[in-house]
Formats: sequence, C-alpha cells, structure tokens
Amino acid sequence: MFLRNRFNYLAVFILFIFSFILYNLYLLQIIRSDESIKIINNQTFDIVYLSAPRGEIYDINNEKLATSSLEPHLFINLRKINESNIIQYKQYLRYNFAEISSIELDEIFQSKEILYLIRNINDLNFTERQALLELDAFEIFDFPIRKYEFNNIASHVIGYIGKPTQEEYELYPDTIKNGLVGKSGVEKFYENKLSGEAGEIVFKDSEIVQFTPPNPGENLYLSLDINTQIVSTESLEQGILLANENFELEDIIEKGAVVVIEIETGNVVSMVSLPDFDPNKFVQGISSFDFNQLNRVQAFNNFAIQGLYPPGSIFKVVAYWLAENEGLFPEGLENRSNKIDCDGNLSFSFTDGSQQVYNDWKKDGHGNVNLSSAIQQSCNVYFWDIALKIWRSYEGNPRESILQEYASNLGFGSLTNIDLPYEKSGVLPDRELFEEWRITRPELVRPEGWLGGDLMNLIIGQGAITTTPIQVANAYKTLLTGSNSSPYLNKELDETIKYNNLDIDEDFINFLLNDLNLVTREGGTAYQAFEVLGNRSNEIGGKTGTAQNPGDKNSTSWFVGIDSISNPRYIVVTVVEEGGSGSAVAAPISRRVIQHLIGVELTPVKFGEITE
Repeated sequence: MFLRNRFNYLAVFILFIFSFILYNLYLLQIIRSDESIKIINNQTFDIVYLSAPRGEIYDINNEKLATSSLEPHLFINLRKINESNIIQYKQYLRYNFAEISSIELDEIFQSKEILYLIRNINDLNFTERQALLELDAFEIFDFPIRKYEFNNIASHVIGYIGKPTQEEYELYPDTIKNGLVGKSGVEKFYENKLSGEAGEIVFKDSEIVQFTPPNPGENLYLSLDINTQIVSTESLEQGILLANENFELEDIIEKGAVVVIEIETGNVVSMVSLPDFDPNKFVQGISSFDFNQLNRVQAFNNFAIQGLYPPGSIFKVVAYWLAENEGLFPEGLENRSNKIDCDGNLSFSFTDGSQQVYNDWKKDGHGNVNLSSAIQQSCNVYFWDIALKIWRSYEGNPRESILQEYASNLGFGSLTNIDLPYEKSGVLPDRELFEEWRITRPELVRPEGWLGGDLMNLIIGQGAITTTPIQVANAYKTLLTGSNSSPYLNKELDETIKYNNLDIDEDFINFLLNDLNLVTREGGTAYQAFEVLGNRSNEIGGKTGTAQNPGDKNSTSWFVGIDSISNPRYIVVTVVEEGGSGSAVAAPISRRVIQHLIGVELTPVKFGEITE
C-alpha cells in the first residue's frame, strides 16, 4: 500500500512538472510571441533604390530616338568601410580608376549613403569584374544608361533628364526613387509613363538581405519622322548661315525654328529649334560651365513653342477668312474679285481732323489688286482698308473685335496644348487688354488706350500681337480642315484629341489653296525661292511674312508652306529671329524641307529675293 501511494505521489509530481513546462512553453511561444515579433521588427533595415530603365522613345517609323541600356556599375558599400580598411579601398580606387580625383575620393568616403555609385564598368571583362567582388565592400549592379541616338537632333522634342529639384520631388512622388527625372521635352511631359518602377535593395546593417529588380518604364511612340527632322535641321542651319552672310548686324543671327505638321491628323512630323544641345551630356552630369554656356545662348528654349514673335503678313490669312465669310472687303468693294488701286500708301482722316498715312512695304504700290492678288503680293494697303472699314463701322461696339474673334477661333492668343512642357500662348491684343495694360504695364500702351491704328497694325500681323510657330502651323491647319484641334507628338493620343469644328466650307478652302499657290509662282513674293522646283512649284502653296521688331533689331523672317494644293498633306512653318525678309530667308528654308516631303532631290538653301 505504501509503495502504491509513493508511486501515485511520484506520478502526480511528474505530471505537475510536465504541466509547468508546457505552460512556460505556451507563454514563450504564444503569449510572448508578440514581444518577440516586436524585437525582430525593431531591427534596423534600410532600403536603397536602384533606378529603373526609362521607356524607350521611337519615331513614326520605329526608329529608336532614346534608349536605356542596362550596364554593370560598381558600387561601394560604405557600411563595410572602417578605420582598418579605408586606406586599402582608397588606394585601390586611386590606382585602378585614375579618372577619380582626390576630391571625389574624399566625397565618396565622407558620404552618408549606404551604396555609393563609383562608375560604369562595362569596359571591364568578366574576370576583372569578379576580381572586384573579392573585395568585400564592392557590389556590382546593373544600372540603366540613357542614350540619345541622334545627339542634338530633336533635342527640344525629346528633352533630357537630370537630378530632381524640390518642386519635382513633389510633382513626381511615384517616380522620384529613380533619382533622375525628365527636365524638358517629352522626357518631362511623359515622366510618369517613361520612368518605370525603381528596384529595392534591403540592407540589415551592412548586409544585403533582399533584392527586388526594377521594372522598366513604358515605351513612347512619337509622330516625329527623324529623317524629316534631320532635313529640317540642316535647312534651318543653312538659312541662318546665309542670313548672317547677307546682313551686317551687330548681333549674330542664331535663333530660329521649323515646324512640320500633318494636316489631316495634327501629327507633329518635325520640330526644330536652334540653338540646340546634346542631351547625352546630361546623362552622367554636365559641368556648371557648359550648362551656363548653353543657357546663355538660350539653347534650352524651344522656339517652336516658346518663341514669341509678331507674325507679320502670315497673319493676313485671318483677314482673308474674315473678308470672305463676312463680306467685309475694302470700302466700295462687294466681292473678292473687285479691285482697289494700290499706289503704295493709304491716307485717311479721323473725326478729329488728323491725317494718317500708312506706307506699304512696296513704295510704288501693287497696282490693281483684289483679294487673291493681295495675298499673292502681300499688299498691306488692301488689308489696311479692311481694318479701316471695321473701325469706322464698329468702333466702340462688340463687332469692333471681329478680327480678334476670327483669330481666336484659329488659336491665336491661346495655348495649342501640344504635349510638351513650357508652351507659351502669345498675345492677341484688343481694347480690353490695352485697358488692363494701362494699369499693369503702362510702358506698353499710350494713355489713350486702344485706337484705330492698333487695329491697322494687327490686321497685317504687327503691333502688340505675338505668336509661336506651332500656333501658326495649327492655325493654317485649322483653315484647311475646318477643325481646330491640338497638335501632338504621342501617336497614342490620336483617339483622344478634341476637335472644335468651325464653319469653313470647301469653296473657301479651295480659294485659299489656289491663292496661296500664287505666292510661290511668278509674281508672288516667294517666287524666287521656289523657282528651282520648276513646274513642281505649280503645286506648292505658301505665305511670306516679315515682322518688324522694336528698336534697331532686324525683322523676323517667316514662311508658311503647303506641300500640295491638290492634295495637301503637310504644313511647314519657318521662323528666323532677326532673319530679315521672309521671302529671302524663311521661304528658301521651307522650300528645301518641302523638297524632302514631296520626294524630289534636295538643293541647298539659297538666299532669296527681298520682297517684304
């Protein structure tokens, strides 16, 4: 009995001990698990982001314009650098990478970064790269390198990339981990599309515990034709050179733009702005000196969308449309066929008895001209007469601004909303604007405000009006299609473009095309520029423009060209800042571009006849 009781006590004791152990295991594994997890989570983990390859950029023919290739780069893990090995690594970098200066070496080892990018090691073979990894602090990761295949060509359209500013950190919160952002062109406009998703390298202390590779950005397909872009660039360069050779000016002529758009779609086929730059120089970082040099000559300005110039006579198509649509012809004329006698000036008096005389660019006058020949010869008097009629009939009432309304419907004074950053809207002046300027910018207007003379200036594209080449191209496209829509570069936007349909009938379009054709034929202001084409010039339309600039500056040279009047496909707009006569400089530039578009042999840009 005694033994049996002792056995029972022992069994109870063993059961108690076992229960105690189980309870403590429960506490350890279940109750205290939260605390254990907290301890683990409180361990230091750091994330380093690895840039994603940007999406590639293609032209209309799938020619690569901008690419991102993954290339091996050497990084140093600074958490593995200490007092015992820092001299070893400094000496290694100094002797094996001689291009790294002493200042850069100091910057590397004083950096607060975990991983510091040393350099591209694409030039090292496999054995040499493996030798680097024998040093514990070195890491090799594939890093994307942006390359612009055509250097300066299309630099303003494509843009460049660089380190983000504080403002850009706020603009692109999802892409900023890549370290570089688009600074201009489509690189900036389509930053969110092109940027991709950065990779992640997770560190626990000095060791890499997790690696997530980056995801590349989406590709971008442009309407740009790189071959047309090359021809446009060459033509503009030739024209600017000729302008400098033929005009003895204090300042060198160096600024200009060429825009080519497809009439039916609004596709931008070519967009050139000079001076330009090589975006490849920004990939690895550009020196302050080089950046300032480019900035000094305004190389970053895309004059195709930012250059603000008085349009001169290329604006006369607005009055042409107004005259036809409203029956507003010069005093005494009932239709487009009726003629005035232009003797070189227009004289008239105001109600206060003052006498005004406006002199045409052609001192002896153009003789008998109707609407067609007024466009062909760019007769100022004919259009001044229309402006005078508007002023005398409608001064002070809403129809006083009928010319501005027509211009506004064509997009003057407004952004085209092209898919590029930094576009400017220009100025379309009227009485209301002058009243505003009297208060805010009194140096620009007379105390009397808006007068009849301002309308006279406006109708021939002079005075306070300013516009951009892309606005002009879009305005002419609108006149030839009857629909105002935004020009664009991204082909994928085609289906999303909004159209504002205008009441422009086919008869008017045919009249306009035929009259623009007269400009490039014998008797027209651009005849000499196009006579090299022989009979082919019978198919080409255009309009010259010479816009006076304030002060002692040379005139701005303009030309708008249309490749075919029977089957118009392209509009070519050229502007040369301070380039002088539109017929002498801008017209020959556009002619060479049109030669390319219609598939005939290219001939050099030749300084043309100075007409207007």
